[in-house]
Amino acid sequence: DELPRLGLSARQIAGLRRGGRADIPFAPLARVLWKNRSPCCVCRKAGQAIIVHHISPWATSRDHSDANLAVLCLEHHARAHSRGDLEQNLTPRRLRDSKDRWEQEVCQLDARAILEASRLSGHHWWWFNHQRLFERAAALGVRLTALSRFRAARLRGLVNDDGELENPGHHTPYRYQGGDGNVLYAYVREVLETVLASAAVYNISDDLDRGLLANVVKPGDLILVQGRHLFKQRARLTAGPGQIAEVRRQANRVRVSFTVDRWEAVSASAWASWMQGGKSASSIVRIVDSTLADGHLHLACTGLTMGFALEGLSNRSYVFPTWPVDDEIDEDDWLDGFGDEVPA
Repeated sequence: DELPRLGLSARQIAGLRRGGRADIPFAPLARVLWKNRSPCCVCRKAGQAIIVHHISPWATSRDHSDANLAVLCLEHHARAHSRGDLEQNLTPRRLRDSKDRWEQEVCQLDARAILEASRLSGHHWWWFNHQRLFERAAALGVRLTALSRFRAARLRGLVNDDGELENPGHHTPYRYQGGDGNVLYAYVREVLETVLASAAVYNISDDLDRGLLANVVKPGDLILVQGRHLFKQRARLTAGPGQIAEVRRQANRVRVSFTVDRWEAVSASAWASWMQGGKSASSIVRIVDSTLADGHLHLACTGLTMGFALEGLSNRSYVFPTWPVDDEIDEDDWLDGFGDEVPA
């Protein structure tokens, strides 16, 4: 309908429509491969050659949108273009159903992998954003009082009758200091695991490519990023809330940044050693803003939790230096000293 309005004649339009199919634009192509983790949405077998198929044929639909694209292996692509009498046809309706079911399952794959890796012996979360974690639990309808660790936490006065955290004293270096710290940690960790069991989390640790991520993640998404994290202290406080630090994971012209309050660290080691300088870590964060400028992608985030690097969730080595903080300051300079102090 738009071609006549652009001044093309009927003959010119007919010639254009007889031409070869235009390439699928990168953005929808990246999104459909990301949402499907690349395997065929029908058989879901990894390691096979794939084709991105137009569910409604391009010749009639001229539709390159995400909704009209499906990832198929060679066998199922052939079946989508055939109409046999001896086997069930892959009609557009069946393809859309298979694609929708697979994409819904893919949303949970990374969360399940994170849960399995975090339960391995020796893994430990260093820090929780308690306010955001419990807000997310409430949004998901988690019954805190039904959790197995609720009773122990309630008996020690760490939570109220609804399972929400009681406000502790603010005179300690970190929130979990004291004899009941292990009980509180076990309870909050169970809250996190319950949230992850119902959430979509995307592991971007091996996908720090600005062109890809700019098209496949968006504000509101939960992501896991693993690798070298940089901690910059922004306040000189050593007790109580307000011990603000800026955290960055940056590589390959991609930067993920968020802030932490070190008072919410779960142990003396996390507070005094692990959340300092540059450390290998895993963070689950929520994207607040995504900015692509000057060839760099900046994901400004709110942290949910942080801990030791998780086994099996990152295999890529980023050999190039991380981008500088600005044109003149390198990573080591940025880590030295304190920035502007942030009031409690």
